[in-house]
Amino acid sequence: MVHTWVLSSNGQAGRLANAAIDRNRNNRFSATSGRQRQTADISAAGWKLLRVLIFAIVFLILFTGLTLMRTSADGSVTPSVTAEEKVVFADTGDTLWGIAEDVKRDGLDTRDAIHRIMERNGLTSSSLRSGDELIIPSSVLEP
Repeated sequence: MVHTWVLSSNGQAGRLANAAIDRNRNNRFSATSGRQRQTADISAAGWKLLRVLIFAIVFLILFTGLTLMRTSADGSVTPSVTAEEKVVFADTGDTLWGIAEDVKRDGLDTRDAIHRIMERNGLTSSSLRSGDELIIPSSVLEP
């Protein structure tokens, strides 16, 4: 940075010369700061666009995930009881074997009856808790 001083006997001339020098310096720096401002504006617009894009991508991922979760949850619903089927509630100490033997028709193997009951109710284990509701399919019941 260069400072220029104009010395004159008249104070007014020196002030005018210094003012002219200051104007030139300000014009030169204002052009630079204008370019810097323009670059900063472009940079800010880029960041804003990037934030909007990231938000849209995250929203899309969450929406897709929740949609897939909803469709997967509907697949495990057991159909409602038909008129030919029977509903049995498990009591304390009941086993699937004991219930199958009580409700199955004659001539049907107990293991086959258990398999059909588990398949109809969507069970993966033969353990029961008190209060569990079991739908006995018509293929197991006595005619």
